[in-house]
Amino acid sequence: MAPDEFQQAWQAQASRTRVTIDADLLRQEVQRDQQDFRTKIFYRDFGEVGVALMLIPIWITLGVMTESTWSWYLTVPVLIWMSGFMLVYRRRHQQQPSEPDEPLLSCVQRSITEVDDQIWLLRNVFWWYLLPPSVSILIFFAHTSWLARSGGELYALIFFLLLAGSLVAVYSWVYSLNQRAVRLQLEPRRQELLTLLTSLQDETTGNAAQDQIALPGLPFTDQKLCMPRTSPVRIIIGVFVLLFIIMLLVVYLMSANLHFLSGKDDPRTSPFAAVRWQESQPEVKVQEEWYQLVSLDGISASEIVAFSKQTYGDKWQKRFEEDLVELLTRMGHPPADQVTLGVQSLTSSERKTLAGVPMTYENRRAIRNAAQQRERSEP
Repeated sequence: MAPDEFQQAWQAQASRTRVTIDADLLRQEVQRDQQDFRTKIFYRDFGEVGVALMLIPIWITLGVMTESTWSWYLTVPVLIWMSGFMLVYRRRHQQQPSEPDEPLLSCVQRSITEVDDQIWLLRNVFWWYLLPPSVSILIFFAHTSWLARSGGELYALIFFLLLAGSLVAVYSWVYSLNQRAVRLQLEPRRQELLTLLTSLQDETTGNAAQDQIALPGLPFTDQKLCMPRTSPVRIIIGVFVLLFIIMLLVVYLMSANLHFLSGKDDPRTSPFAAVRWQESQPEVKVQEEWYQLVSLDGISASEIVAFSKQTYGDKWQKRFEEDLVELLTRMGHPPADQVTLGVQSLTSSERKTLAGVPMTYENRRAIRNAAQQRERSEP
């Protein structure tokens, strides 16, 4: 017999070779592998949902402490959406735990369903996990840059592009990690389970299995799944921490911008020696005389008050009195060392313009001291 004939005969014999495996042992191995997969997914979900829920009170507290603008709080409903989506998705695709005597075919089919659910989740991670916070954070970055435009529109644009670029870089990395997990971990796992399912179906229909059954963890497995070197939970927490640091940096830069873009070493100045209120109308003391404030550098007093209410909420009066420079800077009108006041007499309808009114630290300190005295006198 020629060598080629020997080779053909050997291949024909090998093609008829079958591996006989104890069904109970195989079922136990499939169930053990299924439980390991569920455990990994549980800890991943726990990390995502837990960190999102933990960030909600932290986000609100930080916003209150730093007196951030309304755009900061847009991320709060996004965090609720992310955690809620994950909980609802897992609830709708929850699989029943395997029974010890469950048929092997059903166990494998359930494992394939679980893998398919996870593949769908990661392949669509952009829509439910990355896009919502991207929108809220980009709005915050855009709003912050807009408020910083007093340093120049080009500066504000560069500021926004740097922040947006950092966000895109981080989220691109997160997206690539998820797609890599699908490609290197979930797809090979799915193919091995499908191979096993086909072999079992062939056995059920009476057809001989032609290939060796490959399942992760069994002695006859030729391939092992590529497991991540870093825990997914650590990656998720790391991403959240990185984004949180970026947001804190933005808040810090915003605060520094508001304090120093006006060209003053100390923004705690005021043109008023004292301030009092008639409902929402400020009355100011200038040069030992009280007036009703009509405008400041051409900006109506009602516009300044409305912006303070919108930006600072319940602290709008305090910010108008004690942090006028910051308030005007946020409006895009940082004051100079001297301002022009439009005022009206309290005893008549006469209006006049006070030009060259100096912004002094002494005025602001007097207003602050008066506010502290009022606070101490309140019960």
